[in-house]
Amino acid sequence: MSHGIPQTPFALLSGSAGWGVRFPDDLEEPGVRVVERGLAFDTPWGATDNWQLVELDGRATADGRPRRFLNVFSHGWPIDAIDHSAHRRVAWVLAQAGVRKIVADSTCGSLNKALRPRDFILPGDVIDFSQTQYSVLDGRFRHLCFANQMFCPALGGVAARIAQDLWPGPGRVFGPDTRIVVAHNWGPRFTSRAEANAYRQLGADAINQSIAPEATAAREIGACFASASYVVCYEDGVVPGGGEALDGIHADLAKAASRISLRSMAQAVLNDDCGCAGYRVERPADYATIAQDGPSGAR
Repeated sequence: MSHGIPQTPFALLSGSAGWGVRFPDDLEEPGVRVVERGLAFDTPWGATDNWQLVELDGRATADGRPRRFLNVFSHGWPIDAIDHSAHRRVAWVLAQAGVRKIVADSTCGSLNKALRPRDFILPGDVIDFSQTQYSVLDGRFRHLCFANQMFCPALGGVAARIAQDLWPGPGRVFGPDTRIVVAHNWGPRFTSRAEANAYRQLGADAINQSIAPEATAAREIGACFASASYVVCYEDGVVPGGGEALDGIHADLAKAASRISLRSMAQAVLNDDCGCAGYRVERPADYATIAQDGPSGAR
């Protein structure tokens, strides 16, 4: 069933960081209320479901006023299929809602032996050779999107400050100022040893299956984007041995990660001082002039 899209400038894309957590109920945070859950929306590319609208009272918000945010389960991925185009439907919904600040949480694999399982990262840059398979832009000629500052330093800084207080040891918190580079690999399988080695040589510190298309889509709709992720394993060949069981790490950290995401929604500051919006620009209308019948934008 399709609903009207609620209007809000805030959105949380829940991912593998909190799988198994009934969000936000299991966190038992004060002043949090689910306004409506089980939402589904029609988009130009089909339906997207598993959305909810969450309300925060003014006790914990940055401006002391109640606010609402949209939340989608598992990046908007279908539960019963592998669909790499899902982020386009999600981004379209966010654009219709007027969203300006997006946090996505997830897990990742380490490509850098100094970045250990249980570490929490707010990346500063991305390597993505697949972009852009599924764009939400309304035509090649209408907008120009730069890859400067794909991850918002202000929004990421908010999440990092919250994580410093909440993240359990022995894991460490790496904020956007550390400029951790994350590579994108679609998945669902993990990288081969040769692939991991290639990404490592190209300068990637970690690898993830959702961050890059979401960051790109956020840039296309003119929103700030921050990724909040924690390391669950080393990729094959990075260090000797198998390390801890991935699911055990997840069981220990899912609630803490979800709590950081929730509080980041409360503490996000709604302004454009970060400069992210300036990296999506509108192109002159005459760029679309074609010889056959004049400006194509007039049609």
